[in-house]
Amino acid sequence: AMRSFEAASCQCGFPHSADLFERITSKSWMADLSLHPLSRLPACVLTTKDKVLTNCSKAAQDAMDSLHHIRALNPLKVEEGEPACPSAVNKDGITKGVVKLGWSWENRFVSVWNSKSELEKRLKDMMSQPGCTASSCIVQEWVDFDFEMRQYYLPPHPCVPGARLTPTRIECNAWGTRSNENTVGQSHASFSKLSADDCIKRWNGDEAAWEMAKERATEVAQFLLAWLQSINGAPVTMIRLDFMCKRTGDGKARVIFGEYCEMGACCLGWKEGPPTIWKAALDAALRH
Repeated sequence: AMRSFEAASCQCGFPHSADLFERITSKSWMADLSLHPLSRLPACVLTTKDKVLTNCSKAAQDAMDSLHHIRALNPLKVEEGEPACPSAVNKDGITKGVVKLGWSWENRFVSVWNSKSELEKRLKDMMSQPGCTASSCIVQEWVDFDFEMRQYYLPPHPCVPGARLTPTRIECNAWGTRSNENTVGQSHASFSKLSADDCIKRWNGDEAAWEMAKERATEVAQFLLAWLQSINGAPVTMIRLDFMCKRTGDGKARVIFGEYCEMGACCLGWKEGPPTIWKAALDAALRH
């Protein structure tokens, strides 16, 4: 429907243009960008439905081998004294990860696997759901993290070449312990909002680590925003970038990119968020 409007010379102002909306929400970019060191993404591959339904054992093995290959080509830097990155369990080889679908939100349609046999089952369950029309699913390595940092960006228009962009707002949240239920399509963990003070308390009052996490996430965001601009031909009107944050020592933190969230994504505790974003959407539409 969106492409039909665009073909009739009507630009789509919310949430994005049709092509960009599809790229963001399909999550296919997770595989595209996992080879790029600036993305700070976990290793990721797309596994197609035909492989899962015809030979799930081989599909699982191929996915695990591919994750190993991607991580070998794009190792995440670990400083002296820090835990393995992005997870301790996979420090000697990838044995744990997640299977997920594109167009899914808030920990739904996300299943954890801890072995090849579990990955087989998760792939089959994910691709065999009644009514599932997805042609592929996403397989990623596991990431250790303490909480999520969600950065909200409203880039200026027109673009200022080379300018460093900073988030308009930062909100954080934490996930509770995952349940062992294998039900596909349900969230498997509780969700809680965190203030900056809450995050610092979780890190034993380490404000320096908190500041490092914000700085490193903002630095990674420069590449992520530029990549969106490269496939859109202009800055996005609004985007939310979610980062997984882990304290790795006194005054030290690491961030791993989780996902892009389209304009209209949850604003958590940012009460002024919805009107701010709607105004930006309207301003962008009027510019055209």
